[in-house]
Amino acid sequence: MLQNAGAQQSSHSPYELLTRRIHRQVNSSKAQTLRRTIIARQSGEKLDDWDCLLDQLDVEDSVRVTRLDCGAVWLTWRNQHLS
Repeated sequence: MLQNAGAQQSSHSPYELLTRRIHRQVNSSKAQTLRRTIIARQSGEKLDDWDCLLDQLDVEDSVRVTRLDCGAVWLTWRNQHLS
């Protein structure tokens, strides 16, 4: 019974899975070198979660969010640590 409870605690919400997926994409070597990437909602992801993520990205000063006609999003960013 305790093992079951532990397994439930380690599971992630759909929103957490979405943010982890995007985080991995943004932190890829290619995206970091170019400081840009295109992200897209996958079919199993909730539209509300997607919109919440985009709202969070919109308020970041160093991130530019451009919504594309196809539904994907073009992200560009600058390094906040350079003067």
